[in-house]
Amino acid sequence: MYLNQKNDTPLSSFDDLANTFKISRNHLIKLIQFLSANQLILTKRGENGGILISDKSREIRLGDLIHLSEQDDAPIVNCDSKPCIFQSHNCKLKSLFNTAYQTFIESFNHYTPSDVEFKNWSAKFLEY
Repeated sequence: MYLNQKNDTPLSSFDDLANTFKISRNHLIKLIQFLSANQLILTKRGENGGILISDKSREIRLGDLIHLSEQDDAPIVNCDSKPCIFQSHNCKLKSLFNTAYQTFIESFNHYTPSDVEFKNWSAKFLEY
């Protein structure tokens, strides 16, 4: 959302992002690597380098973005991870959680990052 609204100066540095969001540089590097590997941002090294939002990121549906960030296709309830005492009792919990998760993702897929844009980032971060 932050990179999406940067029209006047589209490139952001690691330090700019780390300071703005008050997160560690190491955590930010992992996040940048993940977003770059999934083509959601573009990175440019060097003195005039920085981080830029990609066109894919502007168009991605929020539900797809949430699902991508989960990094795991394992079901919410995994009846096979440990022997489940309810398996022989026709338990429907796994099915209910999977249906709820799909509904959650589908509801967010009605929106893109532009739909949740903040207009005044500096005011948002002055509150903290």
